[in-house]
Amino acid sequence: MGEVIDNSLEANANSIRIRLDEAVNPRGKKHVHRIVFTDDGSGMPADVLQHYPQIGFSTRYMRTDTIGKFGVGAKLAALNYGTRLDVWSRTSPREPWLHVYFDLNEALQTETAGDEIRIKPPQPSSVPEDLRELTPENAGTIVVWSNVDRLEHGMRADNFDKLRLDVEKELSRIFRVFINDGITIEVNGRVLLPHDPLMLMTGTWAEQVLTDYYIKGEGAAAPWKPEPLDFAADVIRNEEIRVADSSAWLTVTLYPRAVARKRGLGRDKLATNLRIPENLGAISFMRLDREISYTNVPRIFPRGVQDPDRFIGITVSFGPDLDEYFGVRNVKRGAEPHDQLREKLRKVLESAIAEARKRLDTYWGDAQRAAKDHAGEHGPIVEAAAEANRTMPKARAEGQSEPERTFQDLAIDVLGQTSTDQERDTYIQRLKDLPFVVESVDFPGKQFIDIRHVSGQVIIELNTRHRFYREMWAPLRAIADSEPGAGHSNESVQTARRTVEVLTLLLISYGKAESMNENPVEQYSELRDYWGMFLDSMMGKVKDVL
Repeated sequence: MGEVIDNSLEANANSIRIRLDEAVNPRGKKHVHRIVFTDDGSGMPADVLQHYPQIGFSTRYMRTDTIGKFGVGAKLAALNYGTRLDVWSRTSPREPWLHVYFDLNEALQTETAGDEIRIKPPQPSSVPEDLRELTPENAGTIVVWSNVDRLEHGMRADNFDKLRLDVEKELSRIFRVFINDGITIEVNGRVLLPHDPLMLMTGTWAEQVLTDYYIKGEGAAAPWKPEPLDFAADVIRNEEIRVADSSAWLTVTLYPRAVARKRGLGRDKLATNLRIPENLGAISFMRLDREISYTNVPRIFPRGVQDPDRFIGITVSFGPDLDEYFGVRNVKRGAEPHDQLREKLRKVLESAIAEARKRLDTYWGDAQRAAKDHAGEHGPIVEAAAEANRTMPKARAEGQSEPERTFQDLAIDVLGQTSTDQERDTYIQRLKDLPFVVESVDFPGKQFIDIRHVSGQVIIELNTRHRFYREMWAPLRAIADSEPGAGHSNESVQTARRTVEVLTLLLISYGKAESMNENPVEQYSELRDYWGMFLDSMMGKVKDVL
């Protein structure tokens, strides 16, 4: 469909209307039997119109300053889905509509008869009555794909509505620059809003979804709600990539806090509505402001694609003069940067993605503290461990020099900067009589745990950024907190609960073992750093071997 729209844009159309018509086929199955395109562009004179159905003919053949250049896409697209292509066009409202067509079944009969297949010259012809509502008033073109036999329900989509939504989604992203700049594209009466994977445009479809979520939806009272509402992404890089005697531009953005929200929400209802899951590792290649590819590129992400990368927008923009370097095919669908260009892109992405991931961790840490998600998460186990500790050897570790400051820092880590003095004091008083404190908090680096020894107490902070917490602890905790039967068997829930208990006791036992040394900071801090680093590395490399 994009190929037909390309032709309309090249013909200076300001308004493009598309209609998918549904019917029941002879086998009783619903299907899209016809697709209609109309535009208010400059139209085609008779000599150009006659060649429209001809594969390989283009008035812009091999030009490098236009969207189209091969004369292949629109014809192949039409005959891929249907067996008949009809076109009406006129260059002025004072002229009659001229009509040309190509019927594949007729062509096959002609060929079978041994005759030469020809496209008849355009003839004056009225536009069919059932297309009148879409007909432009002045100049323009009408393209109709009919006898469509490849869009039966369940083939490309479950049903007609799903197919229509898929069409809207793809076209609103592919032609986002044109839509953003004022070109109207309409599908079955619905005017498309641009969908921008960089999240830099305003007035987009995503902006509408976010506004509904934060004004009328469940995000209205969310602790991560931005004030004032701001849905613009942060630009991480906007860098020129020199190729031969020309340039491409690589832009990398990090989605705003309003979209990233907090860790673990990359597949929820809002994320799905914003099309976040499909953005994971995807790069949008924009050829002359028209997207030709939105997909993963092998071996271009540093250390591979990671789950948080769904919140990173990446676009590479270039002109048709670089088609050879980007491996652009003759139907302008897909891009595969050549080796030297790929390396240039990869080098910039390596630092840009690392920076975006780091900022995203900061976003999520702030959101976690604001939501107080993990405050007291380990409380019941810690209290039970304190009772068990009564008959065990007591700590010998020298305390920190500033215990009050240590507890204040812990309270801020757990409750957040916006917590009140009274909230922090209450939290600290609750901890002071416990031999162990375990809290899940967000802090940078690859440490798995941080341990502080204060006046006979062991304070253990479990890093929610660490791979172990994200891949192991959090999922187990979610199962442990669920009720048997709510998606998990009783045995699964009980196993998860016992696993969380034992893992917490494992940390407490390690912290207590450290406390038996008089100077544990000097003795064990480097050990902890290496432990966390090696655990992260091992979990990244060793997976699904059992």
